[in-house]
Amino acid sequence: MLNLKFFIMKSKLVFIVVLLAVIVSCSNNKSQTLKTVEYADSLRDAIEDFETKRKEFSEQITDIVENTDDKLSEDAPNLQEVAIDWEKKWEELITDFNTIEDNFTTVGNSSAIYFQKLEELAYSIKDDDIKQSELTKNAELKTRWTETYIEAAESINKIRSMLIDGSDYQKVLIASSVRQKIEENIVELKSISEKAILLLKELETFSLEGKKLVETTSK
Repeated sequence: MLNLKFFIMKSKLVFIVVLLAVIVSCSNNKSQTLKTVEYADSLRDAIEDFETKRKEFSEQITDIVENTDDKLSEDAPNLQEVAIDWEKKWEELITDFNTIEDNFTTVGNSSAIYFQKLEELAYSIKDDDIKQSELTKNAELKTRWTETYIEAAESINKIRSMLIDGSDYQKVLIASSVRQKIEENIVELKSISEKAILLLKELETFSLEGKKLVETTSK
């Protein structure tokens, strides 16, 4: 009788241990899934922040260029005044672009963690065929994203160079305040504007691909 009671107690203990193991296992899987979703949300937020700053920056450049163009188109423009105004606004633009670069870095870091979590989730799958299918999808997605990110990084670098050109333009304006070479200034200004708008348009593709990335993997 004592052995029977001992057997029953032991069986109950084993059952409790197994039950706890199952609960812990489910809890870990749920935690892993939730973490992946959280990282996807973080990446989405980072991309949206980047896109917001990109649009604002594009509008700023347009406003600065149009305002300067209007002043240079006057009958007797005060180039020294234009140069001072340009310098002030352009320096503000450079500061804002630093924020864009920080946002871009945040997107890169978030995407790296995101793909890491996707890999961990895929490797936790028990079925080999399903696991391999998920790993292949992740690899293809990561390749496309990496190509997009590299292209965006190149555009970021080109915009930085364009900002340097803009800073030099202020010095040209000061020199031209003596020589009054209005037409050359207008041509140079439009060149900087067209270059900036084109590069910023290229970055829009980066934002769109980022949104597709999150939307695709969240389905």
